[in-house]
Amino acid sequence: MIIVVVGPTAVGKSTLAVKLATHYQTDVISGDSVQVYKHMNIGTAKITPEETNGIRHRMLDILEPNEPFSVAEYQRLVRHHIDDLETQGNIPIIAGGTGFYVRAALHAYDFTGAHRPKRFDQHHAHLSNEALHALLEEADPTSARLIHHNNRVRVIQALYRAQEGEPRSEQTTASEPRYDYLMIGLDMDRSTLYKRINNRVDAMVDQGLLEEVESLYLLYGDGPAFEAIGYKEIIGHLKGDYPLDTAIERIKTNTRRYAKRQLTFFKNQFDATWLAVNPDRFDDTVEEAIRLVERNKRSQP
Repeated sequence: MIIVVVGPTAVGKSTLAVKLATHYQTDVISGDSVQVYKHMNIGTAKITPEETNGIRHRMLDILEPNEPFSVAEYQRLVRHHIDDLETQGNIPIIAGGTGFYVRAALHAYDFTGAHRPKRFDQHHAHLSNEALHALLEEADPTSARLIHHNNRVRVIQALYRAQEGEPRSEQTTASEPRYDYLMIGLDMDRSTLYKRINNRVDAMVDQGLLEEVESLYLLYGDGPAFEAIGYKEIIGHLKGDYPLDTAIERIKTNTRRYAKRQLTFFKNQFDATWLAVNPDRFDDTVEEAIRLVERNKRSQP
């Protein structure tokens, strides 16, 4: 069995995952497509060494920000970590908010044979991730719902297949789970969640978000990793497009919108058990999650 903790940003996924991993003496596998990058700490709200409580977190800090990364690579690496933990007799715990990446690791998606001519990529190279995703929404709304707009490789691959009329084998098998997993979804009163998001962004700024983005942008330049929320807005400010206050407000707005999309994806694409989180009584959420896990273990043959 695999424990999967999902939900919108700032809802408490990392905290619950650490509590569960401590209880079951196991590791946490990150389900975030941006936290794989080194040095991108503040803007991704990456868990700190103190917050891990000594729990090993896999799939963090494995790439430089200018290195390419895809959902297919995520799938391969996460399945390796799952197999490694199960071989040790431990329960893998996946926690994160990048829905399609998590689904691809857990379900029978096939990313083999996805070749397309270079001229197709070159023709769309000038488009932003959002503009490219908008084209996919027009050509193939189903794939657009499944693929995050920052996953440029998958977006352009799906767009090519849609325009060429090729069958999408991963969609015919995506409903088939590869593993037995228990998915615990965390939700929260919307006004409370949005307040937490706004406060988190303010805390990021106080912790040095501007300095982090500026140093990374000077070192690495433009790259797909910097299309992530929190980075693209600050880069726009650094380029002189708007003042810092505007960048901060855009981060808050885009993060709230992203949280809404996360909830929509998880509730549409997974059969999760949802827990309503009260930040002032988070231990109640931990206890309920442990009860769910124990109930699921007892139901297994």
